[in-house]
Amino acid sequence: MTKRTRVKKDNNVKIVYDTWLGVMCALVAAKNQILIVGRGAGKTTNYIAERSMLINKEMPSAYFFFLCDTYVNALDNIIPSLLEGWRRKGYKEGVDYVTDAPPPAHFLQPYKQPLSYKHTISTRFGNFYKIGSADVPQSLAGNSYQHGFIDESRNINDLPIRKIMPALRGFPIISNSVFYRGITAATDMPNIAEGDFDWVLNHEKNMDVQQIKDSLNVGIKLNNIRLQIYNAIRDKDLNAIKRLEKQLIRWTERHLRVRKNSTLFYQASALTNVGILSPGYFQDQLELLGPEEFKSAVLTFKPTIKKGEKFYSTLGDHHFYDDGILPGYYDKYKIGDAVEASSLALKYIKHNEPIDAGVDFGNMCSMLLGQEQGNYVYILKNLFTLAPEHTKELALQFTDFFKHHKKKVLNMYYDRSGNQNAAVKKDYATELAGFIEEKGWKVNLMNKNQATIFQEEEFNLMKHFFGGYNNNLPRIMIDKFGCTEYRSSLGLAKTKMSKHRRTGSTMIQKDKSSEKLPTHQLPMFSTNMSDAGKYFFFRPKWVKETRQRGLLRLGAPTTG
Repeated sequence: MTKRTRVKKDNNVKIVYDTWLGVMCALVAAKNQILIVGRGAGKTTNYIAERSMLINKEMPSAYFFFLCDTYVNALDNIIPSLLEGWRRKGYKEGVDYVTDAPPPAHFLQPYKQPLSYKHTISTRFGNFYKIGSADVPQSLAGNSYQHGFIDESRNINDLPIRKIMPALRGFPIISNSVFYRGITAATDMPNIAEGDFDWVLNHEKNMDVQQIKDSLNVGIKLNNIRLQIYNAIRDKDLNAIKRLEKQLIRWTERHLRVRKNSTLFYQASALTNVGILSPGYFQDQLELLGPEEFKSAVLTFKPTIKKGEKFYSTLGDHHFYDDGILPGYYDKYKIGDAVEASSLALKYIKHNEPIDAGVDFGNMCSMLLGQEQGNYVYILKNLFTLAPEHTKELALQFTDFFKHHKKKVLNMYYDRSGNQNAAVKKDYATELAGFIEEKGWKVNLMNKNQATIFQEEEFNLMKHFFGGYNNNLPRIMIDKFGCTEYRSSLGLAKTKMSKHRRTGSTMIQKDKSSEKLPTHQLPMFSTNMSDAGKYFFFRPKWVKETRQRGLLRLGAPTTG
């Protein structure tokens, strides 16, 4: 850990210990601070918490927005982590901040009266934080803000960012602050192959390296002056205190000038926090994540997958939507509440229509859920279980999430191996259907007696689907946040070429080696969930449109 000094107007100087990256950020104190840091480095509890405390004092009575990827993640994880960081650094609830409530009488007031205190934080400096999420774009509408905080930006499309940036305005009294109209963002390294958004990387070109070096040098000079003040106060040297106070004023003004319109963009691994995490953490993460994920998630190496290697080669950002949550649905929850996931929150679901499911069985059971609606197929949610959990637990996840659905009919398309033990009535498809029907649902097994779906057939079908080559095929729209594992599985799936064992011709296949990963890595890094999508989409009416060999020996749908 590295130490730096902090001084207040009454010369109450104290020593503060932090990581070297935390010290650098504090000494530079740029208008915009963009950090790409490895998992475990303390993005929220350390870097965002420390910087927000500085900005709270620098911009009293200002409005701030705090943008997260989803409301569930904001209320369950990110904001509680921010508040934990504040408490570690000395803030006390009810004394320095309150949540979801009007500020007490001893707090300064924000520069304008808030209309609501739902999902907000108020500080004793009069700051007003409005919490919003990318899956509810309207959550930050209708206000002006003087600074913005963005956590896990890799999960957030740049569209809501572009929409909210014009709202950084107002309250001209504090416009002389360096942080006025700035942003603070922290994230893991974006992985485009998994469907992450990398707009945050564009901020690197906005950094004037020499300006940041100058800001750091002046910040170091200021820190040394504060340290001398600390020693002078300890020694009761009044002459030195007066002399150093003049230097402090002079160098503070210089620091203010050099930091104007500055951007700090920095990329660092989680090793910046090795003093807290210990070497054993990194060994555990390597074993847990595997080498490739470890390099990007912990060491912040930029992952890449060549376009020619992608199995779903025509998949694009336009196939994902990020506004799938009804505005106001989460208003009944407070910060830190356990949020109950429910289909009632889904914006694009038709509650009076059946639900379709694609299911893949195995060590990881994957279920992809959606509805065909006119010219569109909306993929609403994905669910999964990992061994030793299996069909019973998967059925419970489904019935819990959709318990308020009005038309309790499920059309299930599934791996034909789900019927492989049908003769002894122990097949997985019938077993899963039975567990679901115990909760009052009717389940239609849609592909009894289905032939093997070859990987080259899936490649061709999904190339047409995602490519938009055929107007008779519906457009695919996937909930970015409700189908995180499906999005990752699609993005990471690679092709491999093999020879037909009889004809010797070259065939396109899906590289399934990822399904041999450790069990805990399967949801995000294997092709399992994409296979559930294969069964969802490989239907006779759609296969016919792409002129494939099609489904052989396809029987009539049956109830489970």
